[in-house]
Amino acid sequence: MPGKKSDPPQRNPNAILESKDINDLSEAPLPRQHTHGSNETLEDENLAQVPRWGPHPFAKPTRASLFAEPHPDPTAGAARRFYNVDRTPPPAYTSVLAEPDTFREAYWLDNLPICRTDEAEYFSLPRTRNWHFKSLKELEQEVNRLPRGPPWFRETIIVIGDQNNEILDLWKRDIIALIRSLLTDRRFIPHMRFAPERHYDSKSRKNRVYGEMWSGKWWWRMQNILGQYSTIVPIILSTDKTKMTVFSGNQKAWPVYLTIGNISKDIRGCPSERATLLVGYIPVSNLSNISNDRERSEAGWQLFHTCMESILEPLKTLSRTGFEVLCADGGVRRVFPILAAYIADFPEQVTIACVRDSCCPICWVPPVKRGDLTARYPRRDRRRTLDALDDHWNGFSRTINTLGIRPTRPFWADLPYVDISTCFAPDPLHQLDRGVFSDHLLKWTTALLGSNTMDRRTKGMPRFRGLRHFAKGISVISQWTGKESRALGRTFLTIVAGYNDSRLVMATRSIVDFMTRAHKPEVSESDLAAMRRDLIDLEQSKSVFVDATKRNLLTHQRRFNDIPKFHSLTHYPFLISQLGSPEGLSTEITERLHIDFVKKPWSTTNHVNPTQQMIAYLENREAWALLRAYMHDKGLVLDPRFRSSSVNEDDDESDKDGEVVDAAGGGEDAVWQPAPSVWIAKRPSLRSSVKGTYLIHKHQAKDLVRATTDYLHSIHPTRTAFPISHDTTFQVWRRCKLLHRRLPFDPALEPQTDQVRAFTTSTDSEGRVLRAGNFDVVLFSPRVPNFRWGLHQFEAGRVRAIFALPRHLQSLSSEKLAYIERFTPFSARPSTSTSLYTTQHALQRGRRSAIVVPLSQLRMACHLAPRYHLLNQDLPVSSSTDLLSVHDTFYLNKYASSWLFSILDYWEKQRH
Repeated sequence: MPGKKSDPPQRNPNAILESKDINDLSEAPLPRQHTHGSNETLEDENLAQVPRWGPHPFAKPTRASLFAEPHPDPTAGAARRFYNVDRTPPPAYTSVLAEPDTFREAYWLDNLPICRTDEAEYFSLPRTRNWHFKSLKELEQEVNRLPRGPPWFRETIIVIGDQNNEILDLWKRDIIALIRSLLTDRRFIPHMRFAPERHYDSKSRKNRVYGEMWSGKWWWRMQNILGQYSTIVPIILSTDKTKMTVFSGNQKAWPVYLTIGNISKDIRGCPSERATLLVGYIPVSNLSNISNDRERSEAGWQLFHTCMESILEPLKTLSRTGFEVLCADGGVRRVFPILAAYIADFPEQVTIACVRDSCCPICWVPPVKRGDLTARYPRRDRRRTLDALDDHWNGFSRTINTLGIRPTRPFWADLPYVDISTCFAPDPLHQLDRGVFSDHLLKWTTALLGSNTMDRRTKGMPRFRGLRHFAKGISVISQWTGKESRALGRTFLTIVAGYNDSRLVMATRSIVDFMTRAHKPEVSESDLAAMRRDLIDLEQSKSVFVDATKRNLLTHQRRFNDIPKFHSLTHYPFLISQLGSPEGLSTEITERLHIDFVKKPWSTTNHVNPTQQMIAYLENREAWALLRAYMHDKGLVLDPRFRSSSVNEDDDESDKDGEVVDAAGGGEDAVWQPAPSVWIAKRPSLRSSVKGTYLIHKHQAKDLVRATTDYLHSIHPTRTAFPISHDTTFQVWRRCKLLHRRLPFDPALEPQTDQVRAFTTSTDSEGRVLRAGNFDVVLFSPRVPNFRWGLHQFEAGRVRAIFALPRHLQSLSSEKLAYIERFTPFSARPSTSTSLYTTQHALQRGRRSAIVVPLSQLRMACHLAPRYHLLNQDLPVSSSTDLLSVHDTFYLNKYASSWLFSILDYWEKQRH
């Protein structure tokens, strides 16, 4: 018999903020780091001690091709005063670990998994007998004396049950101290903004772009509310309950992560940058002291909110009053930390929003209408939710039952300026990649096409640089990751295209197109409009997945109401316009952080009450990181986080150095066209020149002699004969590179490097394949200009050989050449159902038409996918089948890369 009804979890007033002291060592201050009260103005004499690294401009575009409009208030994000101080870091560290040689060896040793036997052997070596430390214990004691970040505190939470009371430990750090540490970290200055901006993709300012959080509407609106000389610090929280280990055991951790929207999403998304910090561990318990299932669930929800309320307690006041911070650029700003975004999957979203699992945490859509992708409902508002909860606490529960609200006191109830329904960031990983796509679309499509057909088509998909090839099909994959789902999504439409029910093709195109745009680093208003159209098309075609007679399909149209991931897509356009692109707010970032803040720390513990041991490990890592940053400032060691990014292209050419054979500019015309520079190794891949017969038989360059002669005749029209034959020797390269500049219409994409490969399959002595041959498809400028624009200005061709004439014929042409098998001009318009252009083999007298062109005429790599519904169904297909040769009609797959998608999407807009 259950006892009396259990009370909600309560914070223990006698144990709040119990300071943790794991090693019984006094907390050493950070190097010359000034600490000051939250609500007090900084004293001038203290300001002069802190380095100035700026000031950094705000309301300025991060690149020339982005057109930014600053906030009309010139004081938005502005510092009240600046201080010029010496840039040289003070000599704060007195530890022997600050010596470069000692640092390198000690850091290596402290991070090395080592047993006691190996430890004793290491410290008994002649070179280590006179070292500073005689054992790892002495080294660890010295590390524990190093300065570290904000301290940890333990707060006890009492959960009262009908069986007994359970006391749980909440581990947390001061959230304000963490915010200060981010704002004062000079590493982030080049990647930080203090004021909102409006971004556009052109001078006309017609098409707004959303990328960084400071480009969204939320920050602009908050700036209008707070007024002059206010600097908003958008708080980004993320929580995700996870297992301590993937192997065995049921121990779980519930970390809470914190970052701020002032820092660029590229930096926030990189764990090694330490721009996302661990702010606490929420206790995980099954609350077995409560026997009633419903009460246990309610107590579990309230436990989460009680812990989050404790962690965010300082924001209740400081979000409204603000506090002054001396930022890393030397400017003193009054900052207002406001909860702006919350990264969580659906189960945690409904817990945070205090709604039932059958309801949407963002809007008031009725559960029976959740499957309608075109319907729009008002967003949940804070006041209505809190009023309904007040009614419940006063004995009137009908309102929360009608609205689908859980009886929970939310942590966000007293947070100023927070409407939790607008804080939930889009979650492409769980909602799109592993949600709508792999959990539903893939399963339904396999049920319609058949598993064997899906495997056959994925195995035979032509390879493309950077595109994953599923050599064994997809039926062998039991659990899909986000990376695998995105890789399959790049070719999925071409796999489905041609199905006899056009609704399947339309639904697939809608989902794949929506996925591609949601993953863009910057999403424009035109992208958001396209995403809304995709949802309309999906709504019109989703009935193809309803068939009660087929396994793995839905039995009724109403079953779409039970799939919250479909409904979540309807909120993407609004949330992106408020918070920026989903790229910087994905749960994929959170899952990666689990490795550093949960998995690795747990592996260092004895697995008994591990949280305190995990914190000790994390403090150790933080101390090393601070010391490395300090020594980098002093010029003693190199911190890899400060290195400038560089592209490291893998290449197996005989000469890593190369030459640029063409560096023509592009993009000056009304309609942009690619004009890359072409890079090729100085020396050929094959050590010795090869005869034409080798290229004819091994590379299938069957018309090499004729095509080369035609090319020479085109540049020397007065000559009647050229000494080219099957026995002519040629210099041959395996690949070249097309180096593209940034796209002026999509500058968020990194400059592209296309590798154009042309090499045969290599095998070992047993005939086993060591490396599959690759002959890539490119777009190239035809020899005779066709005076068209966009895609139709170019032809597609398959590069069979990259070569140069022998030395004695260099006077005829010294350029590097490409032998290309041509395809016919692309269709005048894309297919209505797929939005893809089509092409086929170009024939001349019944044979493949071929042409030789200089590498300077290559424009970009592209991917052609077979039109599978026209493929001979009796043809055996495996991963080694060359369908680009066997089959004869193809789609131009615009989803093969984000670069290709952006260009083709741009050309399509220009066509209209």
